[in-house]
Amino acid sequence: MSDNKKTSYKILRTIKLAIIGIIIGFGAGFVIGKIIKPALHADISSADVALTIFLALVFFVLSFIIHIVVHEAGHMIAAMARGWKFLSFMIMGIVLNRRNGRLRLSRFSMAGAAGQCLMLPPENGDTPFGIALYNAGGVLANLLLTVIASVILFMPSMHHSLTATVFLLCVIIVGLYLIIMNGIPHKLAGLPNDGLNMLSLRNDKFATMVFLRSMRLIGYLMQNDTSRLEAMTYMCDDRDINFSNPIHVMALSSDLSLAMLRMDFGKANAIMQRAEPHISRMITIYRNELTLERIYLTLIRPHYPEDINRLLDKSISKYLQVQSIFRPSALRVQYALAVIHEADSSKAEKIYEKFQRVSRKYYLQGEIKYEQQLVDFVRSGRYKDIE
Repeated sequence: MSDNKKTSYKILRTIKLAIIGIIIGFGAGFVIGKIIKPALHADISSADVALTIFLALVFFVLSFIIHIVVHEAGHMIAAMARGWKFLSFMIMGIVLNRRNGRLRLSRFSMAGAAGQCLMLPPENGDTPFGIALYNAGGVLANLLLTVIASVILFMPSMHHSLTATVFLLCVIIVGLYLIIMNGIPHKLAGLPNDGLNMLSLRNDKFATMVFLRSMRLIGYLMQNDTSRLEAMTYMCDDRDINFSNPIHVMALSSDLSLAMLRMDFGKANAIMQRAEPHISRMITIYRNELTLERIYLTLIRPHYPEDINRLLDKSISKYLQVQSIFRPSALRVQYALAVIHEADSSKAEKIYEKFQRVSRKYYLQGEIKYEQQLVDFVRSGRYKDIE
């Protein structure tokens, strides 16, 4: 990263912290002036005070959930206004998506994201304005809700109960916080937020292509659109990749996924060889995902047990265990480990049964067919033919 960019990020981080401090100060001042001070001069029991504090905590959590739903709905409405198609709506690990013509619920989790709305962009792409509108839709929706709550709370002609006042205040404070966290460009758990996405996509044509193509890949998998999946080409061939840029690494990760779906292990290994010298520069989620595929690719070719032990450190083992709760790809890696590395057929069969159960409920149904092929490649012993 250049010195100018580092300076810009430092300035933005300072501004963000300053605004958050102002919000906290405003909230504390309002609570003291409007709630605590009147309570000290009124005949209010300690039980009432405790109840008010409890309600404030409940409303604070509730406000976060409301704002997350509103934020993702903002992305969805902005995208649909541009002709994008609905793919999935995820809140707190619960995914709503359309499968076989019906809306269904599944589980999914991603570090740094309490919510996620995925939409399928038009085949001919979208204008820079349309892409920016999709990314800005969540923040604009949070802003609208915050303004509405502020108008209701501070309207002179309206008198609110203590409960209503606390609830509206929580909605406002949480709204301002999320507007800052999502609107001011920076990374959350290593992933670019909406503001940084808008900034990155505006200045990087390759990043824009990656953004749209990655969403199409997910969309085709969700729709089980085999013909379009087969027609997709690799994005990173003959391109310079900035391994510190999450969107660039997303392109490499998407290419790897495409190679694995096609069982093109030569291509997959070539992508891994390109990524390995830079893997320490990647954000955690991509580093973990690439390492899991690296374990599978190592397992299915001649190798030493130490090669797997070195890759399967404590953090990766924990990540694999968590992901295996709801992801067939993680269970595929676990199955290969049980069969090849541990030579434990009983354990492998239990993992295989779990793979079947999880696959039936997984929200990317198109991915299941390809994951089953990769599991069967190990199950049939065909991996032994690789030299």
